[in-house]
Amino acid sequence: MINYELSDFGGRFLTTPSQSINGRRYPGISAYVEWFIPSEAKQISVTFVHGGGGQGSEFLRTPDNRPSWVHSFLRAGYPVYVLDRPGHGRSHWNAEVLGPALPPPSYEALVPRFVEPAKHLLWDEAGKHDQWPIEEPRAADRFMASQGPMATTLESSQRHVEAIAPELFQLVGDTVLIPHSAGGPCGWALSAIGGKQVKAVVAVEPLGAPGLDHPLGRFDNGLCVAAFAGSSNPYGPPIAMVTSEATWMRDMNLRATEYLESCGANVTLIDLPQLGIRGNGHMMMSERNNDRIADAIIDWLARTV
Repeated sequence: MINYELSDFGGRFLTTPSQSINGRRYPGISAYVEWFIPSEAKQISVTFVHGGGGQGSEFLRTPDNRPSWVHSFLRAGYPVYVLDRPGHGRSHWNAEVLGPALPPPSYEALVPRFVEPAKHLLWDEAGKHDQWPIEEPRAADRFMASQGPMATTLESSQRHVEAIAPELFQLVGDTVLIPHSAGGPCGWALSAIGGKQVKAVVAVEPLGAPGLDHPLGRFDNGLCVAAFAGSSNPYGPPIAMVTSEATWMRDMNLRATEYLESCGANVTLIDLPQLGIRGNGHMMMSERNNDRIADAIIDWLARTV
């Protein structure tokens, strides 16, 4: 149910100076941000940062056309900003500026991990996955339609988001960063730039743990592969680490939580099955009980920020 009023909504491109390459001029590194401002808004916003080759639309509606997390946070009074990272969603991939990209992913690559883990059993907990909205026969198709190319290295993804960070923080003000999956390292990089404007980080199954060898880069800088462009402590704000029951990310997220604790971070593990929220996979914002997960995050924010 959508039971709130908006005072404003819209979107615009964040841009960096244009670049001249081989005699032609192109827009610089750019990103698209969409926003929704409730009529009775809190002073602190939330900023969603999508993962992998995805886009911000996954936080708006589920593949079976139910409200996703944007609506939960609006009902709670938060101004909401939804980022399409450079080269994703409404910010198209220009290889001249952003560098090379991986090809768009196939059903064979993503469906066994995101849609049908219990069918393929690629990891121990996969059989517990039962929250994907299978009642909608086109849900998998809609999920796959949202997935596009991504950078060939995690360092490139980090540098892209660092480039648009100053303009992003001018727009969102004091904010809570909510990065997901491969957007996790981008979230830490944003936190290092945003400094005091970042009031909390809710890392939703973020990719990364110290020393992790990933096909797109080794995590040699804590929870990122490369040194931060920002000068603030990315782990300084209160942090929530959110992990679900049926994901392959659990061990990685637990290792990341231990690392944050070793850094002296104020970190809380939101372990969904311990809250009685069971059966979720990695794309939890798209699954049947996504509203319960959003409520758990909102409850943590109410206690913390």
